[in-house]
Amino acid sequence: MKHSSTNLKTRFGEFRFHCFSWGLHEEDNILVLENDQFSGAPLVRVQSACYSAEIFRSLDCDCHAQLSKSQRLIAENGGYLIYMLCDGRGAGLLNKLRGMALGEQEGLDTSDAYRKLGLLQDPREYLRVSEVIKHFRLEKIQLLTNNPRKIEGLTSAGIDVDRVPLEIDSTEDTKPYLETKAKKMGHLLSEFGQ
Repeated sequence: MKHSSTNLKTRFGEFRFHCFSWGLHEEDNILVLENDQFSGAPLVRVQSACYSAEIFRSLDCDCHAQLSKSQRLIAENGGYLIYMLCDGRGAGLLNKLRGMALGEQEGLDTSDAYRKLGLLQDPREYLRVSEVIKHFRLEKIQLLTNNPRKIEGLTSAGIDVDRVPLEIDSTEDTKPYLETKAKKMGHLLSEFGQ
């Protein structure tokens, strides 16, 4: 693993900006915003790329809102925003778009579209994320998440995890997506009784 860091000013505050690299391609990198001004177990957000929401501001998911809220909370309270360059829950951007197209053409939700494409619902792995967390010598974290798979992925690597919910109220556009995450993928979203 290679590593480099520098300071970064953002609209939420100043961070130490890290890049951890395991290969030659961008998707082999994990980015981290660090605010080391915390006491006790720090807030940690593990976020996967969502280029449609984070670059183009699509309205059909809560990814951009979760990223902004996490960055603000970590700027205020200290901690680490760990950003994985893997769109489509790790299935890749091309597969994500194929799934979205199936949604348009056949009325499938993201879960059923991935199933029809022969893809795992959430193929992300958290081994590299756990390596990054251990780089910072963190043994216990407060994980900003609604996804039980992230908790399992990190606890199985020996990290003590307390969950902190990161719920974004649904809109007319995001409700179908969030309901699918809750009902079919087990995400912990109180709005949908999970």
